[in-house]
Amino acid sequence: MKLRRTRLYVPGNNPHLMENVGLYNADAVILDLEDSVPVTHKFDARILVKYSLQNIDFGKSEKWVRINGITTPYWKKDLREVLPYCEVINLPKVESYEDMEMVDAEMSIIEDENGLERREVVPIIETVRGLVNAREIASHPRVAALAWGGEDLTADLGIPRKKALILDQVRAEIVFAAKANKKQALDTVYSNIRDEQGLFEYAQRARYMGFDGIGVIHPNQIEIVHQAFRPTDDEIEEARKIIEAAKEAERNGKAVISLNGRMIDPPVVERARKILQFAEVE
Repeated sequence: MKLRRTRLYVPGNNPHLMENVGLYNADAVILDLEDSVPVTHKFDARILVKYSLQNIDFGKSEKWVRINGITTPYWKKDLREVLPYCEVINLPKVESYEDMEMVDAEMSIIEDENGLERREVVPIIETVRGLVNAREIASHPRVAALAWGGEDLTADLGIPRKKALILDQVRAEIVFAAKANKKQALDTVYSNIRDEQGLFEYAQRARYMGFDGIGVIHPNQIEIVHQAFRPTDDEIEEARKIIEAAKEAERNGKAVISLNGRMIDPPVVERARKILQFAEVE
């Protein structure tokens, strides 16, 4: 499963911000054709994003494009221009499994015409209806991960985001929907780019809630988030002991794994392996 601790949003109409995206070390870079691009710039941004996908060095970052939503007249043209050159489509304001089917059908046509490998989709849950249908949406075979948008969803709820008491429940539902379908769960952005400690605490809390990453809106946020998602020294040490106990049990032909008098189940061993894998990532 790919690392998606950070996904950096870059406005699709700003070439100066795009040219150095490969240097930032984000796990994914999202060239945005939706909210950050005014209606009058939609055509120009689409062409610029297509050019950037073809010519800019993204380094190790996964290439994403957030297209316009399916209720707009732009999304099909967005797909046709950018799909051959990106790895993941970030789809805003998804409300149902049928929305995914509509996009899936259009993507399949473009993939067949261009001889492309099947591209993945990360839908963004941004409405109450989308949240209610999140588990069905996450079950679609195109979906690689499930994300959500804080501003739009709280607007749909009719409450200010900073005082929204329901957001932990929203986050939990996103995590449950994603994990029930063996997909990644991606938290929304932390918008205060000057509050580094707040960002670290937010990202670490997201990790312990079950999220695999969060969105970032400035390159300076990337390393902080990566540190927040890195296992602690205590977690790494415990994981090493669990793996060693599992190896010892295997060497001795024992079906039961024991560590300090505690029985270790296979899921715990698998979690320990993942912790050690994360610990090795820069």
